[in-house]
This record gives sequence, C-alpha cells and structure tokens, in this order.
Amino acid sequence: MLIKHALKIITLTAFAVYFAAQYSVHAADNPLRATVAEDATLMTIIGPKIDSVVSHATYTLPGGDDTASVLRTEQVPAELIVPANATPKISGSEATDTLLVGESIVDEIVIGDNLSSFCGGRLGICADGCLIPCPTIDWDRFTFFTGFSAFTGPLNRGGAASFGFTEGFNYGNGFNCLGRGEISAQFGLRGTQTNLSGSETTTSDRKQLFLTTGLFHRADWGLQGGAVVDYMHDDWNYNLDLLQVRTEISWKFPDAHEVGFWMALDADHGVSHTSVGKTNPNIIDESWFSADVYTFFIRNTNPETGVMARLMGGFTGSKDGLLGVQLRTPINENWALDVNATYLIPNEGSASDGYREESWDVGFNLVLFPGCKTPYDRDYNNPLFDVGSNGNFFVDRR
Repeated sequence: MLIKHALKIITLTAFAVYFAAQYSVHAADNPLRATVAEDATLMTIIGPKIDSVVSHATYTLPGGDDTASVLRTEQVPAELIVPANATPKISGSEATDTLLVGESIVDEIVIGDNLSSFCGGRLGICADGCLIPCPTIDWDRFTFFTGFSAFTGPLNRGGAASFGFTEGFNYGNGFNCLGRGEISAQFGLRGTQTNLSGSETTTSDRKQLFLTTGLFHRADWGLQGGAVVDYMHDDWNYNLDLLQVRTEISWKFPDAHEVGFWMALDADHGVSHTSVGKTNPNIIDESWFSADVYTFFIRNTNPETGVMARLMGGFTGSKDGLLGVQLRTPINENWALDVNATYLIPNEGSASDGYREESWDVGFNLVLFPGCKTPYDRDYNNPLFDVGSNGNFFVDRR
C-alpha cells in the first residue's frame, strides 16, 4: 500500500514539475502556436461585438485562387470599421485578414495553416467557409460520439456481459495566459444504457455515467502528457460511485509515431448494497475500487489521412495483464469512426473461476465534429484523453 501511495505522489509531482517547466523555460518559437494564440486573443477582444451585429450571410464557393465569404451586417460599431484600402497581414504569411468595410465583412481568405476568422476558427483551412449567424457556443471545441458498447467485469458476477448503447461528448480548450499557451483543459461526459432485458441476477437495466476533466499538453515533437480525474456512477441492482486519477506521458516523434505510458490510480473506494436474485433477492454488501493500471503504448496519427491507431499492453496492481487496441479513421470532414477493444487478463486463471474476474470492453462509435474542425486537423486543444469508459476504468472487488 505504501508503494502505491508513493507512486501516486511521484506521478502527480512529476506532472506538476513538467508543466511548471513548460511555463518557465523558454522554448523555440512555434509559428503555428503563435498564430493560434493571436487568433484566440482577437476573438476575445472583438468576437462578441461581431456576433452581436451579424444577421445573415451569403457564401461563394472557392473559384480559381480566391475564397470569398461575404458577411452582411446591420450596425457595425464604428471602432471596428477600417478603410476599404486597408490590407492587414498575418505575421509571417501573405494571407489577407478579415476586414470590415462599410457595413460588410469581406475577404476571409486563408492560406496554409493560418486562419483568422470570427466564426468557427480552427487549425488548418476552413474549406467550406463559415456560415452566419455564428453560434454563441464554439462548436469547434466539441466532439460528440454515439454507438454501441459491450463489456463485462467482476460486477457482472460471471454472468452474461452487458451490451447496449453509449453516447457523450468531449470538450477541449486552451489557456493562452497559462504556460505560454501550451496547456489545455478538457471536460467530457459519457452515458451508457445496457442490460435492457435484465440479467441472470436481476430484472433491472444498467445505466452508467462517466465524467472526465483535467489538464494536458500536446507537442509536435518531444514530451506530451497530462492528467485527468475520472468519476463513474454505476446504477444497476446497486448504486456505486468511484473515482480514479488517470495520467499519460509520451514522446512524440516528428514522423507521427509516438511511444508512451499511461496509468490509472484508485482515488476513492465505494460500497454497494446489491440485490441479487429475481424472486427472493438477497442483499449483499460489497466493497469495490478502481484497479490500478500501468500500461505502455505505441500510437501513430497520420497527418494526411487523419487515421489514428494505438496498441497497448500492461498490467494492474493485482498482477492482471492488460491488452488493448484503438483505431479512429475519418469518414468525411464531419464524421469519424472509432473502434476500440480492451481485455484485462485475470491473474486467477481458468482453474480458479478466473472468468468471474476478467474484464473486457468493445466499443464501436461514430464521432461527430460539428464545427469547422475536421478529423484531419492538427489541433493542440483537441482532448488528449478519451472520456472515461469501461475500457479505461476497471473495477475490482476488495
């Protein structure tokens, strides 16, 4: 137990030192990061004013070498109107920034990796343009997912696995005033509805809720990582609440390959009062905890196709083995397909009822990118961690 607590303290301290170093040590300038920070500052200053006056827009598809987006407005504030012959430039490029001329916003032209826009700002080119009115929510920061989920674990008591539906979202945003703009935060939610026809031990269906929140840092080349807190509520023939801390650190190579290590540590135990039996149920009091997981992985994200593949293998604090695979591939600029599978190999083995202790999870999800951001983009604020699930939140009996 002392070793486990020491590992938790060492891990959290290491990440604190890492993020502090990122904040205090001067690193080489990154033009893409600088552009992102400038765009975010521009949006903060005049974005709300633009949103308040824009009514509707017409959009012209790219023709030749030009991309034109004409935004019609009602009463543009005088301080935002610039002369028609003014042509501000983005630092380090020849792209013309968005201009306010008279009562129209004209010439939203994007070249290369730079984008300065009042609607749907993202890394990369917004090829389809941004229609007006702009939503008050920055949808580029969200991804939504829905699909099927099948899983089992000690909570299934060796009976049939749980199968059903899952849905949720993941949100990421950066802190331009913290860590030289290199630290981002994420928040995600996932719900599952399974065992819709009951099971061997109960007639109740099963509902789960996962919440994930934390900080992370993405890199083009070098160290990247972060830490999140996962909360799980499991409502079946019991009510169970558990908490874990999940951390990840990896080294990213410029050729899109990545090697790293992630682990999940138990943060809060839970007690269940379980009603077992359909006709004459018995009440069983049990204590549960989230398994400590230590996993190595390799990951590759192809910058051209947007396909991400990850293989992982490791062990738990109870000497169980762990294997996993994940594949995410774009379907088009708004949708991607995410498939994952994880298997926890119980230490007990088949000769000692190991099937009651094994855990596995298989997920099949469609992922929606509702804003101008697409599955192909390189986005430093894209959440580094998947939302908590039965594939990264393993429960065991004390």
